[in-house]
Amino acid sequence: MSLKKEVAGAIRAIRTTRGLDYGDLAEVSVKANIGKLEQGNSSITLEKLIELSEALQFDPVALLAICLAIHKEEPYALTLTRARDQLDAFEAEGGVELLRRQLVGNELVKRPRGKPGNTQGADSVKALKDAGLSQAEVAERLGLAKSTIHRYWHS
Repeated sequence: MSLKKEVAGAIRAIRTTRGLDYGDLAEVSVKANIGKLEQGNSSITLEKLIELSEALQFDPVALLAICLAIHKEEPYALTLTRARDQLDAFEAEGGVELLRRQLVGNELVKRPRGKPGNTQGADSVKALKDAGLSQAEVAERLGLAKSTIHRYWHS
């Protein structure tokens, strides 16, 4: 999904409402590209978007919400409500605690190489196996591929 147009429009509107010109953004590392950004001819990294939003004195989450709302053609309040609902669900599912375990200070915890396993799926298969269901019944109940059930069944 490209948000070039949406970012362009949002940056123009925010810069204009703040009464800022390019000279006011001299400390921003994307200064040379602001014209291209405002024309929708350049992409921006998340890090640079945050830096630019701070120079515009505009919250980066609000800037991103505006861009996504424009893209989805919905009121930004709906975009933010949906985000809040997803954050609440993430927290209720234990995601915040899991996230805390992924970082030590500012460092990302290393994980084993290779594709991460689906421990929840494996646990569900083992529980249904212990309950006496067949592999076919487990596959039907969980909606997983038979090959996945077989792999979890014998692990």
